[in-house]
Amino acid sequence: MNEHGELIIFGAGGHAAVVADAAVAMGFVLVGVVDAMRPIADGRPPFGGVPWLGSPEDPNPSLEELLARGARIHAAIGDAGIRRRWLGAHLTHAASVVHPTAVVSPSATIGKGVFIGPRAVVNARAVIGAGTIINTAAILEHDARTGEYCHLAPGAIVLGNAGIGDRVLVGSNATILPAITVGHHSTVGAGSVVTGHLSDGARAFGNPARNR
Repeated sequence: MNEHGELIIFGAGGHAAVVADAAVAMGFVLVGVVDAMRPIADGRPPFGGVPWLGSPEDPNPSLEELLARGARIHAAIGDAGIRRRWLGAHLTHAASVVHPTAVVSPSATIGKGVFIGPRAVVNARAVIGAGTIINTAAILEHDARTGEYCHLAPGAIVLGNAGIGDRVLVGSNATILPAITVGHHSTVGAGSVVTGHLSDGARAFGNPARNR
């Protein structure tokens, strides 16, 4: 099946494997993997048989040829800074990947290069910034919004009308309460409950979450 066309995965780690599985389930055809190191060819999906195209920092005729013929890319990198650099360099070719089991409202706004994982929920009028990861079973409720290059880890919840800035990490099973704002470059620890606004660069942990 080639419903969505050809896709190049930037990254070869565990998150890239999850993205690749979702992309294939959507109907993408994987045509290459770009990473600083060659993935180990062990024959297991998702990278068995998918050619390694080299490092993103090197001149790469094979990559450019694939992009010229219409292939798209997804930066499947956990590190927000690296994801931003790799996606930003190829933003016009960026593809979002949404697992078929995710529930996404038709009124939601999804930026370029977003990943929405298995059983994730993105509800009405939610807004997701470019390069953001909404991981397995994470929830972005109605009218909630993320900045760019955020990561909602598995099971994280951002409730209605809440907003998080750019490059925010919300840890597994953490909850941002309704109408709360979290500043740019902040980290919310796993299992934490954010009950009050957090400024830029906060590192908040606990229930209620406190900046440390």
